[in-house]
Amino acid sequence: MQASPRRTYMLMPGHEEKKARKASGLDVDVVLLDMEDGVPPTHKQAARDGIVVSLAGIDFGPREVMARINGVDTDLWQDDIAALAGTSVRGIFIPKVESAAQVAAVADALERAGLSGIAVVATIETARGLIHVEEIAAAGGGLTGLFFGSGDYSLSTGIEISRETLLYPRSRIAVAAAANGLQPIDAAFFRDVKDGEAARRDAQDARVVGFTAKVAFHPNQLAPITEALMPSPEEVARARKILDAYRSSLGSERGVFLVDGEFVAVDIALMAERTLERAGAR
Repeated sequence: MQASPRRTYMLMPGHEEKKARKASGLDVDVVLLDMEDGVPPTHKQAARDGIVVSLAGIDFGPREVMARINGVDTDLWQDDIAALAGTSVRGIFIPKVESAAQVAAVADALERAGLSGIAVVATIETARGLIHVEEIAAAGGGLTGLFFGSGDYSLSTGIEISRETLLYPRSRIAVAAAANGLQPIDAAFFRDVKDGEAARRDAQDARVVGFTAKVAFHPNQLAPITEALMPSPEEVARARKILDAYRSSLGSERGVFLVDGEFVAVDIALMAERTLERAGAR
């Protein structure tokens, strides 16, 4: 298990070492080096080579480095994984996952490459992927997270992206992740990547349905995303108050009690405990 929570993932093209080096100085949890949509078709090998060079030559400090491979429906992904063999990569993102069999195929390839212990994140970004999300989430194969790709989901379904239209796929992905002990990672906000306040609102929309992390496209998004995904000072103070009241009730005959006029039972106390855990304030 990672030493600290993964909340922010910075997506960078794998063939641009300059950008990877810049990411090594950002306040981000995971640097995600891309071999898929962020790389032109003519630069796929350059992205593989660039990621290997970056992993070997850049000091990323406490930041984890992961890579996004090409889709299992292409003839590129096995070469992507082979290129990562022997590197310090900490995880991979699989794009456009539509079945548990695809996760299993990647798990087999990782094992052959000596990478079976790394984190694996399945991306749900098509209509078919969403209707099979429960099956995918239960696939095993080293799966640690589900990532929602809203851009390709819009392309697949024809929806216009808004907080209302994203509520259904976000909710379904978050529930599937929770049911299988996976991290739900939300889509990057790409309407105006330099607008930190817009990124904050989008992250808040994701958080309220259960997402605990988000991909970013621009450094301006990182601090707002982190702040939005963390409990506010007011939430922390209330959680402490609930836990204090709960602990003082232990040994008494009270199954429920009041905090500021609101009924509280053990499930609410456990939610308060989780809030403090997320804030690192226990």
